[in-house]
Amino acid sequence: MRSRIIPTLPETVLSYNISGKRLTLLENAVSASGMKHGLIPADKAGETIGFLAGYTGFSSNGTNISSDEECVIFSGISSKRLDVLLKNMRNTGLDIPLKAVVTAYNQNMSLDRLISELKKEHEAVGKTKKR
Repeated sequence: MRSRIIPTLPETVLSYNISGKRLTLLENAVSASGMKHGLIPADKAGETIGFLAGYTGFSSNGTNISSDEECVIFSGISSKRLDVLLKNMRNTGLDIPLKAVVTAYNQNMSLDRLISELKKEHEAVGKTKKR
């Protein structure tokens, strides 16, 4: 019987438009969780999530646009490990409302589109809570 080795993705946290003290807090939380941190350049909001996360089979589409929103994207992180990271972020007082995990659904989306979807979801949840 032949065994097949399935490569695992490195646990990575990608940040977009986060700077200064907030970036330091995020980097500390990521480091304390034993994960890798990557910065998404400001003009890369037009690129797909799969490309930005370094997934095989994705290449740059060359679309250089930016967004004013802050966003964090989690890749290759189990739900248990993600809970630890989010707790570390909360413990430092770091609140970044727009967060997403890379999925089969969103890996083909541009970062700009993902941010737009996250904002819509965030507003819908906010409106639901007010009722």
